Amino acid sequence: MIYLDNAATTRLDDGCWEKLKQYNNQEFYNPSALYRKAMEASKAIRSAREVIAKSLGAKSEEIIFTASGSEADNIALLCSLKAKSGKVIVGSSEHSAVYNCALELKVRGYDVNFAPCDRYGRTDMAKLQAMLDEKVVLVSIMHVCNETGALNDLAGISKLIKAKSPRALFHSDGVQAYGKISVDVKSLGVDLYSISGHKVHAPKGIGALYCRSGLYLKTFVHGGGQENGVRSATENVPSIMAFADVVDRNFCNLKNNFKNVSELRDYLLCELNNNFENIKVNTDIENSSPYVFSFAFNSARGEVMVHCLEDKGVIIGTGSACNSQKSTKRIPQALGVNDDYAQGMLRVSFNECNTKADVDCLVKALRESLSDLIKYQKTASKDDCILSRLKLR
Repeated sequence: MIYLDNAATTRLDDGCWEKLKQYNNQEFYNPSALYRKAMEASKAIRSAREVIAKSLGAKSEEIIFTASGSEADNIALLCSLKAKSGKVIVGSSEHSAVYNCALELKVRGYDVNFAPCDRYGRTDMAKLQAMLDEKVVLVSIMHVCNETGALNDLAGISKLIKAKSPRALFHSDGVQAYGKISVDVKSLGVDLYSISGHKVHAPKGIGALYCRSGLYLKTFVHGGGQENGVRSATENVPSIMAFADVVDRNFCNLKNNFKNVSELRDYLLCELNNNFENIKVNTDIENSSPYVFSFAFNSARGEVMVHCLEDKGVIIGTGSACNSQKSTKRIPQALGVNDDYAQGMLRVSFNECNTKADVDCLVKALRESLSDLIKYQKTASKDDCILSRLKLR
């Protein structure tokens, strides 16, 4: 099976199994207990926190472990605001974890506004600047768009916020950036930054939130006071240690991986253009993460194509896996994708282990699937046909 949906989740790194076994079977102690073995577990968590902090250019006390990137987003948006009212700005192409938190803030009485993006999913800087004023208390703009790979200029956005909305906090969902590109939260100028383990070959159920020193967060989970009192619960020691182990061993190869995946993404684009007509590319090749690539066929439903490809041994996605069970037009509308292509959006997302052979298999499976669908549409009535404009080169 060729797997090209790594933005949804990644295969667990082989090295994680030893850490999971070690801290589930041998060193399974509760780090909040007072005996020596428990204190050793607490010390291990501190060392893991230092590893994650270093990978972000942060201090260890600025890292809060969470159960996921989505939970980190929730804490950032719902627990960071001191004012009980004010203006909140969120990117229009944000992941549903941020978007739905914004809707919750609206229910709580905040003036929530959605910053427009360009056709690639990148926040429109000029329009964002026009929205900023002294009433803004929070801005949330993702680092890399999970739908298209668009890369936002966080440092530039931070400067705009500081100039026009000096009391506003700046959060970024960095789930699709972390482990793919170099991240330094101090240089980016963010106050809060969310990351996830299972996007970088660590276990599911572990993530983290960078929270700038001096920034107060309200309690998200009440209990014993773990994670600086923000998220009480016995720490998920096995997953924390596996997460840190992956980061410690693999993040040294970011630049080389980026180069290789860029070449792979460019190869895919070339093969698509050579093999298909009526294809729309939703990714800005010049300014995006190469790990995520979005395109659409004219009037071919994305979910139908995904199932056809899976039958041929290739797995890709239609977009965010968190939205896969819902019919939503939010992202296509934000990108300005017309109805002909909106139903046919597909997302290919790479990891460092994918090869040109994987791309060749994908293109071959796409050709075969489209050919099968075209043959099928010839037997359908014109009223029922939705594939009449599909063409192969």
